[in-house]
Amino acid sequence: MSSEQIFESDYFNHTYQGKYVQRNPPHKWKSFLKEISKYKHSGHLLDVGCAIGLFLQQAINLYECDGCDISHYALTLAREKVPDRVRLIPNSIDQIEGKNLYDVITCFDVVEHIPELDGVWKNLNRLLKPNGIIVLTVPVYDGPLGWLVDRMDKDQSHVHRQERKFWLKEVEKYFSIISYIGIWRYFFFQRFYLSKLSRLTCSYTPAIMIIAKSISENINNHN
Repeated sequence: MSSEQIFESDYFNHTYQGKYVQRNPPHKWKSFLKEISKYKHSGHLLDVGCAIGLFLQQAINLYECDGCDISHYALTLAREKVPDRVRLIPNSIDQIEGKNLYDVITCFDVVEHIPELDGVWKNLNRLLKPNGIIVLTVPVYDGPLGWLVDRMDKDQSHVHRQERKFWLKEVEKYFSIISYIGIWRYFFFQRFYLSKLSRLTCSYTPAIMIIAKSISENINNHN
């Protein structure tokens, strides 16, 4: 089975048990957008792994947006949620063509699914405009809650089940990190979704957000 086939309707129904929207409420995406806008408050944004377009619905208020995903099922639903001006690309991040296209590239819970990471970083770097930023979130399996994250994670497509230091080192191969934030997240009673960003507890949270710029750029540290 190809990677494209893995992420079709059966994946969403099994992994999220029919509650994808409930597990991705507007307050989650608004908090992400607020954090991103501290570093880039306008420009052209690409949401990698945009799924059914829930983040794009929020991001269009600040940015000119494109989305990409390998799931034709997800993109069909996304097309119903976002305006026609949002370009939706049926492709994976390591296969998108172009250079210096985007001011912001977001990858929310995406890169842990991709076996070959060097190709991802290289293409992200190529697609970024000078002084552009990448923003990624990943689950992490270290710290006092790492065992619980691992036990609760039933997604077999997570090929990288790593500690936070692994991801920081990976990103630093091609980028300079300007912000590292913890994410508290949990779905309570199959109804309420907690999503809270925290710098103070970034060593303990079950997920992290990393914001970074190309290492070729002269950047100011915002931490």
